[in-house]
Amino acid sequence: MRILYTPVGDTDPIRGCYDGGMLHIVRHYNPDMAILVLSKDMEQKEAANHRFTKALKHVKADLDIKLIHTGLEDVHRIDILQPFVDYFYETLSTYPDAEILINLSSGTPQMKLIMSYLSVEHDAVRGIQVDSPQRGSNRSEPAVNDNEDIDIIIENNFDDQDDSENRCHEPQMGYIKRNNIKQSLHTLITSYKYKEAISSYHSYKRTFESEVVNDVLPLLEHAQLRLGLNYDDALQKARKVGPTSLSSLFTDKELRKLHEFLMLMEVRLKQGQIEDFVLKTTPFMYELMRYYFTKELDVNWRQVEKKTSKGVRLDMVAFKNQYPKLYESWQENSDTPYLQELQVSFYHMLHMIEDYDTVDSSLLKHLKEIRRIERKIRNKIAHEVVVFTEQDICSAAEIQSLQFFLHQIKDVFFIIARQEKQNKLIYDTINKYVLDQIQ
Repeated sequence: MRILYTPVGDTDPIRGCYDGGMLHIVRHYNPDMAILVLSKDMEQKEAANHRFTKALKHVKADLDIKLIHTGLEDVHRIDILQPFVDYFYETLSTYPDAEILINLSSGTPQMKLIMSYLSVEHDAVRGIQVDSPQRGSNRSEPAVNDNEDIDIIIENNFDDQDDSENRCHEPQMGYIKRNNIKQSLHTLITSYKYKEAISSYHSYKRTFESEVVNDVLPLLEHAQLRLGLNYDDALQKARKVGPTSLSSLFTDKELRKLHEFLMLMEVRLKQGQIEDFVLKTTPFMYELMRYYFTKELDVNWRQVEKKTSKGVRLDMVAFKNQYPKLYESWQENSDTPYLQELQVSFYHMLHMIEDYDTVDSSLLKHLKEIRRIERKIRNKIAHEVVVFTEQDICSAAEIQSLQFFLHQIKDVFFIIARQEKQNKLIYDTINKYVLDQIQ
């Protein structure tokens, strides 16, 4: 199905005995439907003598014509013309498989500008410009007056002759499309929205095939998979960004999983997804502490945990027998030292090492501060059913910023991992390279 989407201006339907843009496109492109978006002035002209529908039906009798009455008056103001955009997207939604023709030659200059931008946003849309018979402005030719007989005007139309010239052409709007696609890609990539960036990059490839760099798409796919914590699948897409390896710093699978999750937390914070970042801190610190207990304190969780009707619980009798010093520290610092079973948490594990003499004092200090901040943030969120800003959360937790909180968590992670702290996010390395390739 082919649909003409067109504004209507005072050169329509006929001016100076020649087709206006709308009529000429119908004559030479033979659409099945024409959707006419009318300002208040054009509504009145159509009501007076049906000039637009009569002329269109004369050229194509079976044309399905839909009139959209916007009631707009100050059509020289571009901010007034939002309905022209809204009805266009409504047309795309209603007829998703149709080929859309957009008239670039009718209406006010502001309408033409909007139509030009709409014509480059979608691959299934074709922008069509109609030259005047003079190959320049035809403003010297008078528009059709309301008191003129439209039937006579149609009858005297030179474009109705068999040997009339086709004045339609489809301008190459690449310079607009180029800027739109690149701006969209830049925004999506710097926002870490890789799924949408991949879709936009496919459009980029179709438009600028000669400029496509082969490794850009695999890198975007790598980033999308990796941000979804599919590390192994991500490496199947790309293993290097330029000369830099994309492989994790960590050969230990548990540490690698923790680091990938930590990077995801950092991305969420950069995206402004504050609540998601906050919610991820608790499970991250829990898993990091379990790893620390396993690797540094030789705790075998399987020996001291058991399945119960309420889920997996720490058997405190077994834990006391196996790890008496950790148990004593927990008992000394816990508010519930009498419990026989424990749903272990970051909070409990912190109690277990608080009086443990081999734990690094600097690490313990960091962990206590993280616990303090986490507790205040969780209390703030738990007791108030409102949307929180970063300022609200930081004020409640008495910290400078959530970025500061993230850096504290990263400090602890790299201390436990026994690695020099890495502040460069792998996604930022990918983003910089990709953006350099699509300039």
